[in-house]
Amino acid sequence: LFAKRVFDSVEFVQSEGMQQVSSGVYEILGVPAGKYSVQFQDTSNHLQQSGEMNFSRDGQELDPTQSEPSAQVKLSVKMPREEPVPKELNIVLQDSSLKLITFKPVDATGQVEFENLAAGKYSVLAFAQAKRYSVVRTVPAGGQISEHNLNLTPGSSLTASVFLADGRVSVEGFVKRSGKPSAGVMVALVPQDPQSHLDMFRRDQSDSDGSFVVRGVIPGTYTLIAVEDAWGFPWQQPAVLNRYLEHGQTLTVGELMTNSVHLPDAVEVQPR
Repeated sequence: LFAKRVFDSVEFVQSEGMQQVSSGVYEILGVPAGKYSVQFQDTSNHLQQSGEMNFSRDGQELDPTQSEPSAQVKLSVKMPREEPVPKELNIVLQDSSLKLITFKPVDATGQVEFENLAAGKYSVLAFAQAKRYSVVRTVPAGGQISEHNLNLTPGSSLTASVFLADGRVSVEGFVKRSGKPSAGVMVALVPQDPQSHLDMFRRDQSDSDGSFVVRGVIPGTYTLIAVEDAWGFPWQQPAVLNRYLEHGQTLTVGELMTNSVHLPDAVEVQPR
């Protein structure tokens, strides 16, 4: 559902079942029951307010007073080692339920701007086709530094710097089961707060001699796990993953590290 506010009235835009019933009053037919995000736009199609409503009965009315003014964000992207901004670098905003809300390409000067955002907490992610990047910290103007989160209040206009890191480190080692090398085992580097850092996961499969190489590791603190028969298994679900993390190895990759990390001790394989 999308709506346009015209002075004190609300005009609905889009929706095949829409019809005008009186001056400033519109009706939309055929809307299934459920929870919807409702947006009220101005005459220039800029989002002014947004909110959520549960539609449970026929003839239910939208109440614009339950919505909130929209927010906007202007981000300045800082590349690692002051490298030029690569082509097709996109910044993605993800809400607290891990839903990807919107994305935009970064211009050649490193700037990207988002408008018409609902108030709330967003994670900032970075994606490029040629290389893997991760947001290591965001620095709002006059605000508190965070890893990669933005907190938007209703009607706010936020300016922040976003610092990226690229995966330049490889982690090498061996896995063993009952003291012997094990082949075909999934080896994974799991970041801290994994549900908020899905872009930092890295995986490999052990070779016949039990060796593995996890490439493109972003700076950060990880837990290294080795799980048998894990391919196609929902091991990333929090309840399952926590069980493996309890018996994993902690590893920290610094921002200035560029070479391979060779683990002195083999990683013990955990059963699925």
